[in-house]
Amino acid sequence: RRASPPSGAASFGSPDMRLTVVCALVALLACFATNIDAAPNRSRPAATTKPAKGVSPSPSPAPVGAAAEGEDPDQLGMPIAGFDGEENEADEMEKELEQEEEEVVALKWTIVLSLICLVITFLIAHYFESIDFPYLPEAGVAVLLGMIAAGIFYAASGGSDPEEVPEDNSNVEWMMTDMKFDFEFFMIWLLPPIIFEAGYNMNRSAFFENIVPTMLYAFLGTLLSTFVVGGGVYFAGGAGLCHPIGGLASLFFGALISATDPVTVLAVFQALGVKVELFSMVFGESVMNDAVAIVLSRTLLQFKTQPADGQSVGAAVLLFCQIFAGSLIIGVVYGLISSYIYKKAHLSHHADALFVESVMIAAIAWAAYYTAEALELSGIVAILFCGIVMAKYTRDNLSEGAKELTARLFKCVALMAETFVFVYLGMAAFAFPIWDHTTWSMVLVALVCCFVGRLHIYLFSFITNACFRSSPNSVLPPISTTYMHVMWFSGLRGGVAFAIAAVGFQHKDFPNNNDSLAILQTTLVIALFTIFVMGGTITDIAKSTGILNPKGHKAPKLKKVPLEKMDWMSRFDHVTLRPFLTNHSADDDDDDDDDVDHDALRVAAVSIQRSWRYNSPSAKRARVAASTPSGPGKTAEEIKMTLQGGMSFEDKIDSLRVKVPSMSSDELRKILKQCNEDEEAAYKTAVGQSV
Repeated sequence: RRASPPSGAASFGSPDMRLTVVCALVALLACFATNIDAAPNRSRPAATTKPAKGVSPSPSPAPVGAAAEGEDPDQLGMPIAGFDGEENEADEMEKELEQEEEEVVALKWTIVLSLICLVITFLIAHYFESIDFPYLPEAGVAVLLGMIAAGIFYAASGGSDPEEVPEDNSNVEWMMTDMKFDFEFFMIWLLPPIIFEAGYNMNRSAFFENIVPTMLYAFLGTLLSTFVVGGGVYFAGGAGLCHPIGGLASLFFGALISATDPVTVLAVFQALGVKVELFSMVFGESVMNDAVAIVLSRTLLQFKTQPADGQSVGAAVLLFCQIFAGSLIIGVVYGLISSYIYKKAHLSHHADALFVESVMIAAIAWAAYYTAEALELSGIVAILFCGIVMAKYTRDNLSEGAKELTARLFKCVALMAETFVFVYLGMAAFAFPIWDHTTWSMVLVALVCCFVGRLHIYLFSFITNACFRSSPNSVLPPISTTYMHVMWFSGLRGGVAFAIAAVGFQHKDFPNNNDSLAILQTTLVIALFTIFVMGGTITDIAKSTGILNPKGHKAPKLKKVPLEKMDWMSRFDHVTLRPFLTNHSADDDDDDDDDVDHDALRVAAVSIQRSWRYNSPSAKRARVAASTPSGPGKTAEEIKMTLQGGMSFEDKIDSLRVKVPSMSSDELRKILKQCNEDEEAAYKTAVGQSV
């Protein structure tokens, strides 16, 4: 995901720098573990009541056992009616306020610690890239740092039970409580930006070309894996080979553990330059089956309150289809509406609306998410398909600057969110009772079942080849056996699987025989194994299997398919839907920006800002006013030339680099000089030469 470090980056690997990073990490964690709990007590002083005006203050209480003058000693110690109760209630309220204050302070320190781990993760991952050490991926670094931080706090709290609520207002113990993997926080703040960015920045042509195998892997493959893993764990428990687990609990576990999360694999694939067909299938399966696993696990919980007969199974299947289809429709509708709004608003014609274009994209996408959630559907499915539709249609109506800005902005947010997920996952290793009577036999059985369940990759690949790619007229080549091996190995587990397990444990969905705890422990251990072992070896596998593009390889431009050879869906999209929703006509090429190499777009963000400043209406008016003489007025042609001017030669090169990324800066300079620095003429010439 990152460009190779410059030559000066080698200093990061010097002994002094390594020592500095290690010392900083140790010092920060030690500071948190030893000093936070020693913070001064923030309890409020006892409330004092000032006497009212004209009323003398009450005398100091007499010592215990001493009678005031004129008082009957026999009456001492008699409680005043209602006084003790009110005093106790006030004390309880004060203690509750102090406890809430302690919770808020501990939460803030937990956030600080998490963000520090996030920063150190990027530094260490960058260092490993600089020394070409692929065996501890960035996700593994994040998990390891989260485990170290949570482990230190776990030791500082005296190894108390993570499930117990702190009674002594200890900041350390409250922080351990805050480190628990919260499902709502994950589903609202972390997962949506990751899923939306995946849909919005996808390679559209590659995704839709491989839509058939992707859907087979994500839907039928996830369903098949659910029954293979769930059935294997259930029968192994009944045979005494592992922790015995109930039938519904085993299917629930099979559904959640079938959610693949190959963030590490995709990062390695993108860095090494894996062939686009393989990348799109691994990417598409991981994004789609996360949504399928979430909806499927939610559907299975319906059987807790009703027997598993034919009628209830049919109702569950119908509920699954309703949730998925309803969420899909919401996402698609929001995406189509956004495209039509952008087309009619003509925001791309106003350079000063660059940031408005970008903000509206995010607002509409999250509106789709919360609409689905409010209707008790799946917001994740809605925001995924909203992003896909926006990538297909809405992005064509954006200005060039907005296209680049939104792609980079959503990528930055998604990168931060997904790295935070792995830090959060590492902290959960000690925030939950993972290592308390861990069911290692169930971990081993479930891991074997997961490998067996992933064999659906071979099954549905053979079906795809036989039914859709065996014809001599087939445009796409068959899926190779090498691709099948790599996809089978790429089934890492991560945040989505553990989030579902964590919410099931916290809600005690399966309390019998501690099934919820066994599911939680097994899920996290499998996730750690796949991240460290499979994620750490994927680089060597990718290099040894020949799935990398050769150096200097450029993706070929897509050939325009004649209208008469299109299927009915493509023809409807090309002739009706696309011209209606975008500014493209039926004669324009589809997906004209899919052949752009996003890694080659190294135009700095400052060039976007610079272009916006030069082309904004206010800047144009200022240039006209500055260049207009006090004598006779200018002709219309002279005013037009003035409005087009103002950009330097290099600024025009930057603008052309965004529009024609396939050509080098030197080539663009020659063309621009040949066209007498006319940017529009140079753009047309460059496009003609690139074709």
